[in-house]
Amino acid sequence: MHIFFATNNLGGGGTNVSRFLIHLDKIKTKHIGILLNYYYLNPKIKKSPAFDQDVLKKIFNYSDIKEFIRYVKQIFIGKDRQPENISTAIEDTIKHYILDSGTGNILRDFIKENGIKQDFLSGFVELYLQFSEKLKFDLVVALDYALKYTYKDDEGESKIYQELSKEFTNNEKANLNILETTIKCIKANNHSQKIIAPLHGYNFDSYNNYLAEVLNLEAKEKYSFYGFGLGGIADTRKLKNNLWGVPESFNQKMKSHWLISQLTKNISKKIDKRELHVLGAGNISVIPLISYLGATSSDCHSAWRRANDGESKMLIPLISSKLQFIDNVNSWEYIELSEIQNMNCDCPICREYNIVMLKEMIESGENEKFYFAKILIFIHALYQYDYVISYCEQKSNFINDFLSSPNNGINQLYKIVLNNVK
Repeated sequence: MHIFFATNNLGGGGTNVSRFLIHLDKIKTKHIGILLNYYYLNPKIKKSPAFDQDVLKKIFNYSDIKEFIRYVKQIFIGKDRQPENISTAIEDTIKHYILDSGTGNILRDFIKENGIKQDFLSGFVELYLQFSEKLKFDLVVALDYALKYTYKDDEGESKIYQELSKEFTNNEKANLNILETTIKCIKANNHSQKIIAPLHGYNFDSYNNYLAEVLNLEAKEKYSFYGFGLGGIADTRKLKNNLWGVPESFNQKMKSHWLISQLTKNISKKIDKRELHVLGAGNISVIPLISYLGATSSDCHSAWRRANDGESKMLIPLISSKLQFIDNVNSWEYIELSEIQNMNCDCPICREYNIVMLKEMIESGENEKFYFAKILIFIHALYQYDYVISYCEQKSNFINDFLSSPNNGINQLYKIVLNNVK
């Protein structure tokens, strides 16, 4: 079963980030989990005050992330962060929570403070493991040096930040040292989490070589990670075509789908049926491909960004709740809400709130209706993720079905990608 983790930066971002948690009870699905970020969640780590700092200070009072989220929902409901007459249940159906470290932000903060050393992150390992175990996360992505993909203020223009962050994230020895420290901490303190080891590289061969080093480390330490994560591929535009052997005829969309698919296949066949998580690159149209090729989970921030950044964009569905193809124009594209007149979708959100109602809420001039509409648009996208994963789970020949779907663009994309996956 594939799980898609919707990202939520509680402790970072604006008020709509916390408002989303109020409405988790509207996500009645099997395959949707929530990814939370250690950097934002832990008030002892984040250097600048978080929007919800007072709430986060209570996190150490809880021994289960689900119970903490329940507390958060109660607090935010009490602050009336939802439109009038909108019912919200304290209980929700989210069963899967994964913790990622947010080391791109940690690295940024330490670079700003100067005096950074190659092994500075090793000091966080035991604290991170204690945090994840206390709150009983279902999956935990091990600490590693990772790049940020979005920048605020002057991060993108800072030459020292760019140079130092690349130096650390491209340092295979430094990342292996952190994984070794992780294993030693787990063994010394009897940690029991399901840990995913992130993998990195600058081409297919370097990913294979890095995985081989991790497997050697496991053998030496007599410890096995629960699974592995494909890191560093959330933005394939930054991956050089010549290093990855990208066919010259490929456009960016073809490149992205092919590269993620090929890497998934390469790694999945070397890890003996262990979990394989695709970090940050689980766009809706890549889900059938990576599911077919061995990925067991993924996450992606695109649906949240499309719903919340600027004018809201809505994901046009290809699969119905009955797991049948829908002949929608622009299926699996994000289209601005103002350009959508009608849309064939039978997800719970669209059954209760039609396009006209969503537009009226956004244009109402009322904050709570405005944010609520954007959250509904996001949850609508999550239902499409769930339906796609359900389709792949229930149809034995699902990959061939997508080669003859009503969307000719998807058909051709999949044919090209699969023909070039070796």
